[in-house]
Amino acid sequence: MDGIDVCLCEIQTHPWQCRWLAGRTIPYPESLRFSLLQSPVTLAQIAQWHRQIGEAFADALAQVLMDFPTELHLIGSHGQTVYHAHQRMTLQLGEAAFLAARFGCPVVSDFRIHDVAVGGCGAPLVPYVDARLFAQVKHPLLALNLGGIANFTLVVDGQAITAFDCGPANMVLDELAALFTRGKVRVDWNGDWARQGQVRSEWLDYLMGHPFITQPPPKSAGREQFGPVFVQELINHTNPGSPQSWYDLFATVTHFTAAVVFYHYQTWIRPHHEIGELVVSGGGVHNPVLMQELKQLFAPIPVYSSARYGIDPDSKEALAFAILASERIDGRSTNIPAVTGAKRPVLLGKITEL
Repeated sequence: MDGIDVCLCEIQTHPWQCRWLAGRTIPYPESLRFSLLQSPVTLAQIAQWHRQIGEAFADALAQVLMDFPTELHLIGSHGQTVYHAHQRMTLQLGEAAFLAARFGCPVVSDFRIHDVAVGGCGAPLVPYVDARLFAQVKHPLLALNLGGIANFTLVVDGQAITAFDCGPANMVLDELAALFTRGKVRVDWNGDWARQGQVRSEWLDYLMGHPFITQPPPKSAGREQFGPVFVQELINHTNPGSPQSWYDLFATVTHFTAAVVFYHYQTWIRPHHEIGELVVSGGGVHNPVLMQELKQLFAPIPVYSSARYGIDPDSKEALAFAILASERIDGRSTNIPAVTGAKRPVLLGKITEL
């Protein structure tokens, strides 16, 4: 919930190509963000969120269009995930009708539930997009996204061979930042706090012992596994009292974030495929300490930002759902059963037209 990611792109289907035009992250209205973090909630509150998020998305898109006037033909809206239970249920809010009404074009939304309906996890859905975006790369490549959750896709010869969530990326670090500063700061900017700390092996062992880490794929995670409850349990276990102990906690969690990615590569990918590079997108790209941890663990395999391929790392997820929306309109199934555990390929997303 760090903001609303908006991406404008131009997609051509024959032959397929995607050109990024502009992207920006628009802050959530503070009152809405605060409300979304509260629990328990009533049915009336959930219904209100559904409308408010849809309107907030429309406002965010309108802001971007003021600076980058573009004739829209289609909108893909992922929505705000408020609940995700692996292979059982997933819920994204943000009523698409408010986008369709504001901009006068079809909207594709609610992508994940169709995969869940045929036995899948509903996540990750970006692997199809990774296969599209990195189709020309000649060697096996691991496309890593460091958003709230860390997840990667193995792309070989233009095909997404496997993909899954590895564990938390920014979700735990951001929650720790808010607790450390009593809500004044929500990010360890440039990894400054982690840089001042030392990794504590006993804390790292505690984190690596989380049952999600050793669970075999397919698997997906969210706030249910690594949200506020997990962070509070971490605080209770480590009991950071001084600034230095907090810095050590940031250093340990930052290393943990990289370590779980490397663990999943070593355990599930490397026995079958040697990759030529790790390509990173998402907010974690801007944390130099985290990126350095990844480079050290994966050496001599090079680690790059997705910008190397002309893909804005901050827009990658938004770009992905624009591509998935385009494929939905063209009638192509975009879930990958080998990745999500679904029984069969299905069309992803519901089309809203007014």
